[in-house]
Amino acid sequence: MNEGKIKNTITRSFELQDYRIEGTELSGFWADLLSKEELTIEVNYIPENKKTFSPEETKSLTGEICEKCKNFETQLPENIRCETTFKDFGEKVYRTDQKDFELETGEIDEIKVAYRFFVAYYV
Repeated sequence: MNEGKIKNTITRSFELQDYRIEGTELSGFWADLLSKEELTIEVNYIPENKKTFSPEETKSLTGEICEKCKNFETQLPENIRCETTFKDFGEKVYRTDQKDFELETGEIDEIKVAYRFFVAYYV
């Protein structure tokens, strides 16, 4: 995806498989290009072969989602950022430049997140 060092528009997203996390299934996936500078990808993760995520699995999964957001950002031009909103946790937003990010985790049957890709500054 890194076609150049800096871009002022978002021209495409990552592939569906890039959002997958081992031990989960995707129960929902929506992409919404809000403008040429902002793209939102909403993903719902459910447990694979069971009904709920344990508190430990929830904590691990939210950490993997944050890492996925960091990984996406490293593959983007330097002025495009990624952040993730955890919809089931009071719309708490993870930004890749945050040092200490924690969520109050517990048993949950689905984790809904929105990955937001946006132009942070223009050139």
